[in-house]
Amino acid sequence: MKKLIAIALAALMLFSLAACAKTDDGKSGKTEPAKPLVDEAHAAWVAHGQYLLADGTENGWNGKDTALYEASTLTAISMDDVKGISEDVYKALSAKEVKYLYKIDLLFGTNDAGWTTDFVKDGKLYRANGSYAFKIAQCNVDVDGDNKVYAEDQWISDPKTAYAESLTPDTMFMPVWQEEPDEFGLSWASNPVVTGGAGLYTLVIAQYANASAPGAPGYGIALVQKEAKEGIAYEEVVEFVPADHTYGIVGSFEGSNWEDGGDVAMESAGDNVWTGEVELKANDEFKVRADGKWDYSWGDGENNFVCPADGTYVVTITFDGANGSVTFEAK
Repeated sequence: MKKLIAIALAALMLFSLAACAKTDDGKSGKTEPAKPLVDEAHAAWVAHGQYLLADGTENGWNGKDTALYEASTLTAISMDDVKGISEDVYKALSAKEVKYLYKIDLLFGTNDAGWTTDFVKDGKLYRANGSYAFKIAQCNVDVDGDNKVYAEDQWISDPKTAYAESLTPDTMFMPVWQEEPDEFGLSWASNPVVTGGAGLYTLVIAQYANASAPGAPGYGIALVQKEAKEGIAYEEVVEFVPADHTYGIVGSFEGSNWEDGGDVAMESAGDNVWTGEVELKANDEFKVRADGKWDYSWGDGENNFVCPADGTYVVTITFDGANGSVTFEAK
């Protein structure tokens, strides 16, 4: 009996010693927490884009002032930290060899950036406000006294060098890894876009041990929504069919107004051709637009057409597929 008790006590002592791990300094105690995976080669990882930071500050692209660079700098984290953000993201990254790991909270889709960007979800093309687009940059910092100058060393994503994959495809679109535009007109020069709706998100980004290459992403990005917000809705991009629309001439000429309309109607002049007559004076400006709205309009490239002299002009728009070209000549 005494022998059995001695064996039991010995086993208990061994179990206790095994449970008491060694710390880095060699003393017994609890296991040290996992260390953040810091990129020592760069001074900071910085979030870029015209959305809001978590405190409501409007962010920007490169060339920000020092205070905004510092406010939009990501925090290095460990894999244990990821587990507290999302079990699914933790599982996805656990299958990778992660080299560096960062996070930041950002507010997408609640402010108007003044421009739009496209993305694909469930096989359909959508258009989003620019406040849903983002990129991350690995930055170097030159310090001169109290002055800091941030310089982007590597953009993520970036053509040819920093292909990133979406770890949360329900909330984030990543552009394709190809130079030529795909069937939706998107390529590796397109923006990553938040597709989960307006809200406050935790962005997690990991750099893998392998270099980016076709079929082998070098980075993984996840967006985990913390709180949904009211914001700017996405619009599905429907293929433009010329015959489904009406056309008019609008501008600064008498009887018309850029804001209030007064479009001069154009009539069909055959397949995919519409024409109209308008009285113009020298230096009057105009464009052709569809349906009396600015969803689709055509000018002299990105500019307005400018009338060279007083007179009556015939304005014609001709379509090749969905592409329209406008000409005008004195009658």
